[in-house]
Amino acid sequence: MTKTNFFNKIIIIFLLIFSLGHAENLEKVIADANLYTVKIDVSTDVPFIEDSWYASGTGFLVDKSKGLILTNKHVSSQSPSLIDINFKDEDYIDGRIAYVDPIFDLALITIDPELIPDFAINAPLACNATSAQGESVVAFGHPAGQDFTASTGIISGKRFELSAQAEFIQTDAAINPGNSGGPLISVKNNEIIGINTYGIEAEGLNFALPSEHFCQIIELYKNNLDPSPAELPFIFASNTDRNLHLKVSDYISFGENNCRQGSSSINDDRPLAIGDEILKVNDLVVENPSDLYSILRGSALDQPIEFLIKRNGEDLLITLDEPFQRRSSILDRVGITFSGMMIGQDFSGTDRLENEAYYNYCQYLTVQTVDTGPAYGELYRYDQIISIDGIKFFDLLKLYDYLIDKEKVEFIVRREEYFDSTRFIVDVTKVIEIEDVNFLKF
Repeated sequence: MTKTNFFNKIIIIFLLIFSLGHAENLEKVIADANLYTVKIDVSTDVPFIEDSWYASGTGFLVDKSKGLILTNKHVSSQSPSLIDINFKDEDYIDGRIAYVDPIFDLALITIDPELIPDFAINAPLACNATSAQGESVVAFGHPAGQDFTASTGIISGKRFELSAQAEFIQTDAAINPGNSGGPLISVKNNEIIGINTYGIEAEGLNFALPSEHFCQIIELYKNNLDPSPAELPFIFASNTDRNLHLKVSDYISFGENNCRQGSSSINDDRPLAIGDEILKVNDLVVENPSDLYSILRGSALDQPIEFLIKRNGEDLLITLDEPFQRRSSILDRVGITFSGMMIGQDFSGTDRLENEAYYNYCQYLTVQTVDTGPAYGELYRYDQIISIDGIKFFDLLKLYDYLIDKEKVEFIVRREEYFDSTRFIVDVTKVIEIEDVNFLKF
């Protein structure tokens, strides 16, 4: 036997052993996923602007003793909703939204621990593992109504996705409607390295939020600590060619006072200037806003924060003795329902401050949804309320008090119209009969 033939046989034997081991690992991964993955059905009576009337997706059990399930917030809804949880081959269990993240597409749902089936296990989370390009993965969930099924692929890459404004693992494992909120699992170590979030209309382009961004949220919540991220006063510009995403581009400054005065005042004491690039926070390297928000949670917001920045080509160390405030809870939002519609504060999704600053600088109250009633066909979702009976309202409680005894009011709303492929902003006046005024909250 020649040396070449000998080595060829060794390689073949090695590949056979590797393939057998890989197949055994894959079967174990899928068998375990059936034990901790759940199906989630959600119905919403009156959705806020970023939600739909009905959603269905996936989640996974992260703490059996507490009845804690992780999913996407676009599955759970960010509005008061009815939630049904289904373990494989079991009856549905009532769920309740416990936490919705204002930055990442994440939500925690709680169920009665005593109703969890005995076979269920805690999902194995890879909180400290580093996923590698080319690593074999399984996406598990319920795509297009095919419940508790798996798709396989590899990690194609990991990057900050500009349009989604978050860091994602890219994979060619299929993530279709119904997979959202399910686990992306490493075949190598049978641990969850991400949560399936979305796919785009191109073959093999699917995305999962990495586990390092949700593990801390879960731990904080389990320890009865507020997992809300920092309320940063600035937004960032990205240079995708150089993979740089933390250059301060503007300050968030909008609202009632700005629009009444016509301009916002500039505070020269701001710690970071426009054009500053953040390199480290508390001596930890940050590569994108997702890293920054993940670091600035929990106890980090209760003590001085140290920024290493690049300003005018030079590194500069800045310490903030008074940390940022925490973002307010999405579950504290309120709305007003009347005349077949709901009015709320937000023009866009609650995690997109850039959108709100661009589209709704004044923070006008906005039509969230319109169903059957006097407002149907007259007012539309995304209409910004400039005035009611000539009065500007920026506070929902004040609007509620005004509407409660009215029979009819005149709205002036601002909306988009299109003519000859060009977008125009127009103001429209509508007289609406008022009925069934209610305050909506979680």
